[in-house]
Amino acid sequence: MELEFTEEWIELGIVTPERLAQIEDEWRTSDDRNPEHYRWRAFLDFNQSHLFLDDAMLRRLYRLGASDADHVMGGSMMAHVLLRRDCPEDLLLEAAQSEEKFLCKIAKERLAS
Repeated sequence: MELEFTEEWIELGIVTPERLAQIEDEWRTSDDRNPEHYRWRAFLDFNQSHLFLDDAMLRRLYRLGASDADHVMGGSMMAHVLLRRDCPEDLLLEAAQSEEKFLCKIAKERLAS
């Protein structure tokens, strides 16, 4: 699919079949041809609708960002997970060792506070 949602997006519940149909309708009628914009909105909607996520889900969301087709958007997803209040400490410790400087900085700041 042009929007580049993987099966994991559905498995994690970020997009339901109904939500995916809505997104596809938006895609067909919009001038916005940047698939990452649609994935980003779906990711934010999911996060905003879940005030608390368990550690396993947060780790999976972080990995989903790491494997995203768009490196910049994937990094934004990873940063968003790190900034969540419920982000597990072991994920922050892992990110603090990241080669991605911005992730390393976020993690170290969170760990220091």
